Amino acid sequence: MIQTLIAAMPLEKKSNLKVKSLKQVLALTGGVTSRIFALVKDLSIDAIITGEECITDDAIAKWTPVWSRHANPHRRLQKSRV
Repeated sequence: MIQTLIAAMPLEKKSNLKVKSLKQVLALTGGVTSRIFALVKDLSIDAIITGEECITDDAIAKWTPVWSRHANPHRRLQKSRV
């Protein structure tokens, strides 16, 4: 599914990703479809802006999930009282 989604992006060059990078996509997104779409969309936009015109293994390695960019690392969950 990931390869098909990447191939559907309007990029001029083919993204020849290694299996390790594809596994990293699954690890970063937890396999959640909407997160995979967000990752591919973000990386595609970056590839166009930078002129790379393909998603690279390096881009995946450096990508930070949007859902963790805004997370407060010091936030503590409170136990609910019953």
